Amino acid sequence: MKRWEQIKRRPRRRAPSGDRSAFTLIELLVTISIIATLGAISITTVRSSIETAREAQTETTIAKIDSVLTSIYERYQYLRLDMSDLPTNLPGEERARQRIYRMRDLLRCDLPCTTNELGTASQLDGTFTPLQESYRLAVANSGGFGDNYNAELLYLVVTNADPESRAGFSDRDVADTDGNGLLEFVDGWGNPICWMRWAPGLEASDRQPILPLDPANAELDADPVDPLKVGDGWFLVPYVFSAGPDGEYGLMAPTATDVAAMNNPFDANSNLDDAGAAFFPGAPNGDETHKDNIDNHTLVR
Repeated sequence: MKRWEQIKRRPRRRAPSGDRSAFTLIELLVTISIIATLGAISITTVRSSIETAREAQTETTIAKIDSVLTSIYERYQYLRLDMSDLPTNLPGEERARQRIYRMRDLLRCDLPCTTNELGTASQLDGTFTPLQESYRLAVANSGGFGDNYNAELLYLVVTNADPESRAGFSDRDVADTDGNGLLEFVDGWGNPICWMRWAPGLEASDRQPILPLDPANAELDADPVDPLKVGDGWFLVPYVFSAGPDGEYGLMAPTATDVAAMNNPFDANSNLDDAGAAFFPGAPNGDETHKDNIDNHTLVR
């Protein structure tokens, strides 16, 4: 018999009974578990990255708003006001004090954060300021304020008081969340960014003095529109804030009623301390939803 025939007729060896070519059920379950774990880690990582990106977007938008508002405020520090109606023999200190009061009224007109302020004519002749007129025209053309009027006023103040500033904001920084035709600045979660022109009593800030003021720090707390330090005011800066990841502001998006106590934060007889305790983050009122808020007082120091 030829050799090749011997090889051909040689019986095939069978694989040992322990050998196999398929996964067992346990191995399959372990593999699925590993894949599921890796998938969960990936999803968590992606979600964390998205939240981080939203926070970064919010911080950038608020920092830009703060920069614009700061430049707007600085224009008023040494603005010349018409004081011709005052008596010529009025003492210099009282004249300086009257200038401060008029400047504060002008700021309420030009930088309103409530609808009441927008409709208040604080000029001596009873007319609205040019900025007030621009806001009122925008509101009239849109058909009126929506639910987010405070955020809408912030947008109007920033873009009207400093028209060139709008170019510094991208389309994702702005939206009409209530569909009334008036725009708002929005955070990374699409919620309106709110503000207060003045925020006395804000305990969660190292930019805004806490009430009552410490007489020892009077020089540091001086109102920038009071260079002679003759008034009873203190350094006031705007408060711009986002609701943060949970969408809960944890304090008011200011309403006319809430801000009424703060319309004259320089009046020693006002109930400002009560207002601060009730409405501002950091106050001991048991409300913790403000903890994740993002604001300009913690971003800019």
